[in-house]
Amino acid sequence: MKIGEKLHRVRKLHGLTQEQMASGIISKSQYCRIEKGSNAVRASSLIKILNQNKISVLNFFEDTDDSGMGEKELQDLITNAYFARDYKKLEEIKKQSASLQINRLLDWLLAELKGESQLFSEEDKKKLRYNVWQVKKWNDDNLWFFFHTLYLYKYSNLKGIINTLISKFTKSEKIEDRQLQLIVNVAVRYLNICCKQHDKYEMKKVIHFLHEIPETIEFGLAKMIAEYYELLLDKRAIEAEEILDLIKSCGYENYLSLC
Repeated sequence: MKIGEKLHRVRKLHGLTQEQMASGIISKSQYCRIEKGSNAVRASSLIKILNQNKISVLNFFEDTDDSGMGEKELQDLITNAYFARDYKKLEEIKKQSASLQINRLLDWLLAELKGESQLFSEEDKKKLRYNVWQVKKWNDDNLWFFFHTLYLYKYSNLKGIINTLISKFTKSEKIEDRQLQLIVNVAVRYLNICCKQHDKYEMKKVIHFLHEIPETIEFGLAKMIAEYYELLLDKRAIEAEEILDLIKSCGYENYLSLC
């Protein structure tokens, strides 16, 4: 793939205009010609463009996904668009992605957001679940994928997977930061499912796990949500409502549909 074509794909995935992409480095018309392939781009200008727009230079040149960005970057882009309920961004990512697995997931996320999940075929649901069932070793990619497909599982099956996951990583002494963040995200979403199932025993287990994770800023929301559910279990409704108001005031109301 030519550099101009890759720049075009990356820019579209990030939702940037040509003017925004090249701002302060080269002119819009010059950048436009680079994307079209009629002009070459100097290495120094390319690196400045990538750095300015927070696009990994290493991933731009080495990634094999054909989207021009690393796996983590693409995953974060999808997650952020999903919780922002940005259908257009998800559809744009789908147009640019060459991955069947990612496209199938994007179809599911779009169906969820549009209230059309009941129209999603059982065969496609099975294929999405299969991506997790065939896992022999949990890693960042399948943890992220699992997080976005939790609602595809029967609750009875989900309990076993989550408990195994939490138990395994609780006993592990070495957990990468991103892996722990993904496990916490899964646990928080599962906690909401447990609440809807009125399963107090499972809720208490997950809350205990969330209390045990490090007291760092990146886990602040998870700990806040754990406290909210704990207050609900203790029938301290007024205090729980105060926590819920705080979660909403921070702009996290789309992050989870809380009980």
